[in-house]
Amino acid sequence: MRKKVFQYMIAFVAILLLWNVASITFDKNFLPSPGITIKSFCSLMRGEDLPNHIWASFYRIALGTLAGLIAAMPVGLLIGCSKKIDAYLGKVFDILYPIPKVVFLPIIVVCLGIGDEPKVFLIALVLFFQLTLTIRDAVRHIPGELIKSMEVLNPKGYQYLLHLVIPACMPEIFSALRATLGISTALLFITENFASITGLGYFITKSMDARNFEDMYAGVLSLALLGVLMYVFIRIVERKVCKWKCLESLDEGE
Repeated sequence: MRKKVFQYMIAFVAILLLWNVASITFDKNFLPSPGITIKSFCSLMRGEDLPNHIWASFYRIALGTLAGLIAAMPVGLLIGCSKKIDAYLGKVFDILYPIPKVVFLPIIVVCLGIGDEPKVFLIALVLFFQLTLTIRDAVRHIPGELIKSMEVLNPKGYQYLLHLVIPACMPEIFSALRATLGISTALLFITENFASITGLGYFITKSMDARNFEDMYAGVLSLALLGVLMYVFIRIVERKVCKWKCLESLDEGE
């Protein structure tokens, strides 16, 4: 654990050094140094403006992630456990999955308005497709030995799901959540620039338009920290829920 913390600290310092070198090299006001940016960030955090924007962004991405997961679980399990349903419904997902969901943003805004709803819905929509296919594929790849061992116990349907299928899918679900976090954050930034007056995306763009680059980078830093903290949170929950996976990693020397 200490070794990993040390490695992350080294990586963080390396990023700051590269940023500082770039700032000195370009010597332009549009690329302030890390020290100036952090100072601006701390100053803004003492007020109410930036914390309110951070909360708005966190609320949207957290609610969208939760809604996407809740919607994907039953659908993914359904098409994963039933080949007949997958033969039809699964093909619909295969066709719609490659389409970039952000193209539906104008339609979503027209239908849901300009509040939090379209932003949350778009994030949930992207995660719904990603997680549904992840869960489907995870169900398909449950080892046959585990299935046979479970069948010996003659379980009921819900017992089969609770004690084999869902636990077997959890590592892949958490991996998909972590992998799509960057996409969700990018979508959040786009949606907050579309008919919005709150959120970090709006704050960053407003600061850029005003040529207030120190505040702009403070907003970028806030969005980056939000993404990192959510990534760490998902990782912590994964370690709690998928303890057997963590033990396997320790056995492998990770």
